[in-house]
Amino acid sequence: MSLEEQTAGNLTGSLLVAHPSLVDPNFRRTILFLFQHSAEDGSIGLVLNRPLNKTFGEAAAGEPDDVLAGVELFYGGPVSDDQLTLASLLWVNNPDAVAFHSYMGSGVADVTIEPQWQPGLRGFLGYAGWSSGQLENEIAQNAWIVLPPSREFIEMEDPENAWRTVMRNSGPMMKLLAEAPDDPELN
Repeated sequence: MSLEEQTAGNLTGSLLVAHPSLVDPNFRRTILFLFQHSAEDGSIGLVLNRPLNKTFGEAAAGEPDDVLAGVELFYGGPVSDDQLTLASLLWVNNPDAVAFHSYMGSGVADVTIEPQWQPGLRGFLGYAGWSSGQLENEIAQNAWIVLPPSREFIEMEDPENAWRTVMRNSGPMMKLLAEAPDDPELN
């Protein structure tokens, strides 16, 4: 499938992997799950590989229930980075796909999470957003690599090294670019 065909379609449910040349600190070396995409209306996603090393219970106002208190918290993106979002990302088979459910807004600490969504639950501070046509332009400029979702990245056991894993598996040039230091003078 050509890039034009790929970006002309709906990318909802895809993974966006930052190209090694993407230097924006908000997205450098990130993997995002794109949970809403429309060339006309814009796109919304969550960064999957930036854990904040704290739990939802530590960040939420009030006292969340036992299910929510221990949910791991991630940097979700630069938009509304003071907003807490709960999202469940579950890998399902037959067909291979991601089941996604989110709880956004100020009252997320008070929501009741249905048992079927609890296993894939994560908390996010902020989210990533693109206006109409913006993401398509960034993809055309090779800022992002678009990948289909996979169990490996939805369940992401090692988020801090996931981006490098993608780059190592993308061929020798990507591996070389990924291993280059941010400041070549420090090499």
